[in-house]
Amino acid sequence: MNFNRLNRLEMETEDHYRKKANVYRTSPEYGKMISLYPILETSINDCKGENLVA
Repeated sequence: MNFNRLNRLEMETEDHYRKKANVYRTSPEYGKMISLYPILETSINDCKGENLVA
């Protein structure tokens, strides 16, 4: 992590957050959460392909 950015309160790049999201979605914790809350998986699938960020 770039601590200079932290001190200046700058956000990381969009690509950085996309990579983080991909890592999270393949984690065991994510799989466990989805299996515990099936409606969450349905909601996530309903939002796929949506442009949620302008």
